[in-house]
Amino acid sequence: MMKRILVVATALLITIAVVITSCSKDGSESGYNRIILVYLAANNNLSNYASDNVSNLLKGYLPKENSNDVLLVYSHLMDHTPVLLRIYRDDNGVPQQDIVANYDNQNSTTPQVLNSVLKKIKIIFPAKEYGLILWSHGTGWLPQNYYDNPEMFGVFMPDPYSDIVKSFGFESGVEMDIKEMAASIPYHFSFIIFDCCLMGGVEVAYEIKNKCDYIIASPAEVLATGFPYDVIMEPLFRSKADLEEVCQRYFDFYDSQNGVYKSATIALYRSDKFDELAAVCKSIFATNREKLNSLQVTGIQRYFRLNKHWFYDIGDFISRIASQQELLQFNDALSKVVIKKLTTPTFLDFTINSYSGLSTYIQSNGSSFLDSYYKGYKWNIATEMVK
Repeated sequence: MMKRILVVATALLITIAVVITSCSKDGSESGYNRIILVYLAANNNLSNYASDNVSNLLKGYLPKENSNDVLLVYSHLMDHTPVLLRIYRDDNGVPQQDIVANYDNQNSTTPQVLNSVLKKIKIIFPAKEYGLILWSHGTGWLPQNYYDNPEMFGVFMPDPYSDIVKSFGFESGVEMDIKEMAASIPYHFSFIIFDCCLMGGVEVAYEIKNKCDYIIASPAEVLATGFPYDVIMEPLFRSKADLEEVCQRYFDFYDSQNGVYKSATIALYRSDKFDELAAVCKSIFATNREKLNSLQVTGIQRYFRLNKHWFYDIGDFISRIASQQELLQFNDALSKVVIKKLTTPTFLDFTINSYSGLSTYIQSNGSSFLDSYYKGYKWNIATEMVK
């Protein structure tokens, strides 16, 4: 009799466990699968472009209302207070925008605000995985205000293309420092996409490599029209996010344009391979210190305009100082990091002849101030380019 009771009890427990598991659509407590946040820090001169991007987003693929996948947009436009929206298609296929949270006016380019928004999303939408698209101005690894206000540092040159480029985070005179941004990201993402200028640099990627599995960014600037949101959401919401296809669709959009608008660089990086690249570069820098110190940067592929000489192609750079054997090791390591890379033949007013998909600073090609600032980046700590 006791044996029968134990058998029945065991069967009952198994049944309860199955029922509990089946109530959760993805095996997690919430039932959410993938959450993608588009973080629009657009309380600046790019506000109209951000509004256009949201309009385009509504034309493309959107998750359904009852889907385990969720698309969120944190929108902070000029003359508007920030709002967190959930965007989806209803049963009739009509795009809908539900307000998840309203915010008082705040500076959305501060790490504190980014951190707060991300934490709120984690609480409301616990899920198996998260993706993040950061949308705003961008100036790569540079110190706050250095790129947009070089006159503060004794340099000034007007930009004829200032109205069509996104040169992350500039609002009310405040930029988000990359090191602070990385520290403010409170949990792990499957991918982070930078829809902003000059973020495809080894310094930026290495700083955030432990925050995500993959990174998409542009070594050069990004035109103010940004990513084609009407066509990139579908590959992002596939059963496995197709990041290579996102890069391809970005490139195809700009490659089909005319004149200066046919300008694009884009690349996909695998975060867990950066340490191998850093180890190879550290060895190359140590062995070729004399070459590095006397290197003439003229002719090295650049990703900048207007003498803002802080962004060079890392592959072309290393080829100028490394031995043939070292270059083979470097290229092998780089190929593991840069999974996909695409570029138009020219970008605005410069030609792209050598494209590794990743930019870098070159020591002493800026100033003693920049060299000193650069030493604080994890990439430089790992590689010791600037000593």
